[in-house]
Amino acid sequence: MLKKIIVTGSDGRFAQELKKIKSKYNFIFTNKKKLNILSLKSINKSFKNFNPDGVIHLAGLSRPMSVSYTHLRAHETDS
Repeated sequence: MLKKIIVTGSDGRFAQELKKIKSKYNFIFTNKKKLNILSLKSINKSFKNFNPDGVIHLAGLSRPMSVSYTHLRAHETDS
């Protein structure tokens, strides 16, 4: 059976290239609507649904300079 690998950031450039590669793995491509990496609840739900063998984390902030320090602090305390 193919190993299942969750790939975050499926709408990004790196994931788009990964989709083109023939692999011995079953890549499960997720975007921020399917898997919100800022939400522990969303992460837990995805891991229960997919039961992956691994994760390739390609998601990132598209405009990291526009995220405020207050926004980041709110996520640190939101668990």
